[in-house]
Amino acid sequence: MRPAAAEIGGEDRISALPDDVLHLLLSSLPSDEAVRTSVLARRWRHLWKSARAIRVSPRRRRSRGHAAVRWTPRSLTRFVNHLLLLRGYSPAADECDIRCGELDDDGDDEDLSDAAGLWIRHAVSFCKCRVLRFSVRTGNRLRIPDVPFVSQSLTKFELTDAKLAFGTLDFSGCPALEAVDFKTCRINLGRILSPSLRRLSMDDCNFTGKTRTRISTPRLVSLHVTVRSGQAPFLNDMPVLVAADIRIQDDLSSDMCQGSDAWPCDKKTCYDCNDVSDGVSVLFQGLSSATDLELTSDPRVFIFRKDCQSYTTFKNLKTLLLNEWCMTADFGALVYFLRYTPVLEKLTLQLEYCEDQLAVVVTDEKYSPKEAFLASKQLNVVEIKCQKENELVGKNLIILRTHGIHSEKINIEPNFCPPSNDGYETNDSDYGELW
Repeated sequence: MRPAAAEIGGEDRISALPDDVLHLLLSSLPSDEAVRTSVLARRWRHLWKSARAIRVSPRRRRSRGHAAVRWTPRSLTRFVNHLLLLRGYSPAADECDIRCGELDDDGDDEDLSDAAGLWIRHAVSFCKCRVLRFSVRTGNRLRIPDVPFVSQSLTKFELTDAKLAFGTLDFSGCPALEAVDFKTCRINLGRILSPSLRRLSMDDCNFTGKTRTRISTPRLVSLHVTVRSGQAPFLNDMPVLVAADIRIQDDLSSDMCQGSDAWPCDKKTCYDCNDVSDGVSVLFQGLSSATDLELTSDPRVFIFRKDCQSYTTFKNLKTLLLNEWCMTADFGALVYFLRYTPVLEKLTLQLEYCEDQLAVVVTDEKYSPKEAFLASKQLNVVEIKCQKENELVGKNLIILRTHGIHSEKINIEPNFCPPSNDGYETNDSDYGELW
């Protein structure tokens, strides 16, 4: 007969803890490890089923002499299906956190896609999770089917490395939902709809639809969008928006002039650059209530310049960051923002492409304003960040002074290291003669 636990290692004090404390401990473990506690003692047999969180993470176990055995689509599908089934009618889980990292390929991606839709639906509607996180990396991005989101409990949804391709992603059935994060997702949606959402992040996403994804989130306060490829989304009105950051990545954007050295752009006949003046705002109308705004892109991207033709006024905007895109076409977009930001307090001009072949070309033409006006009286700080001495700085100074911004309000930072050129070193520059 085996000796009692007390005889081997003393009293089992963990098992003596209240159930609520044990549930809290189990909730901090990956679910595959929590399930194994069922063999510890009779009291532990079913405790894992009532854990307040469902966590499926990269496996940490190591087989003898080898690295950890990773999940495959087949093993992951079988485990999560059984996990949710055996939980049965257990109390609601506060979190459902399925983030498994990269899977070993076994050819069952399609079955995993179908299962993932069921898991999300189960977590939202049956487990009544407040927080749902889902990230599974396969050879191709995992396709998430059109799942009905209906929950009185869900407050946060995070989705990574997935593909969404259907009509409308509708969160109207989740009145408590406040935060949605998409990261490195492939988005082919007609519309994203949420009457309650307060924060939306779409980081490093590919927008692959033939038409722009329309975002309807009237209560949004914070917006972050990085377009890796495809078309920038269409933003409906966001009347309580406070902060927004829109960045359109290089090369693969559909909102980019396709001119090249072999086929140079002719501004008068180039379809990409010339078809920008229909007066319909894609982004600016939705962003017009923001107080803090960052708009950055490759200089060839035309979607921001297109929106300047809508003559949207940013009535609340106090801090603004732009890069070289606003300096193409004779600095027209920079002048636009000086004209249509009546309460602007701080302007940052970030020169990222100074050494790049795509840098804006500065002409010798003198600046002749089409309209005489003065920039916001509240504009007390202008920061110009550049890698080294650059002709763009001089042209910017001329435009700023023309519209009433005195030199003492302008600060030039010549050692700026842009996001795309980490580690770039340069010498100090002196622009004193331009002041």
